[in-house]
Amino acid sequence: MSRTQSVPLWMASPEEFRSTLKMVLSTAYKNDRRFDRSWTFSYPDDDLSDLMVEITHLEKGGTEVLMNPPQPTKPPEQAVVKDFRDVLGDLLLKGHHRGIEFDRSWTLRYPEADHPDLMVEVTHVRGD
Repeated sequence: MSRTQSVPLWMASPEEFRSTLKMVLSTAYKNDRRFDRSWTFSYPDDDLSDLMVEITHLEKGGTEVLMNPPQPTKPPEQAVVKDFRDVLGDLLLKGHHRGIEFDRSWTLRYPEADHPDLMVEVTHVRGD
């Protein structure tokens, strides 16, 4: 699947963006992608400034217990890091083209007891 085909073209509204983001993160989590880190994305061929995405584990909804993410089951070289980064970068670009505003955060709650809730913050990186 090419990078441009990895995120649905129909995604248009802020709620569709949020739902797609939630699905991408859940799929990545189930494929041994771990969070509590950030990524920077550059789009030199587009009018979009660089973006920084930070994904953080949260307390599980309705509790005061911070879920410790399970240890990855695959060695880092076998995890889907590059594919995840490509899909996330593509989602951000398509969201921008459809009018999604960044410099904000989303809280994503998952009903599964063994899946951590996540906070995703997307900010524009301003050059000097």
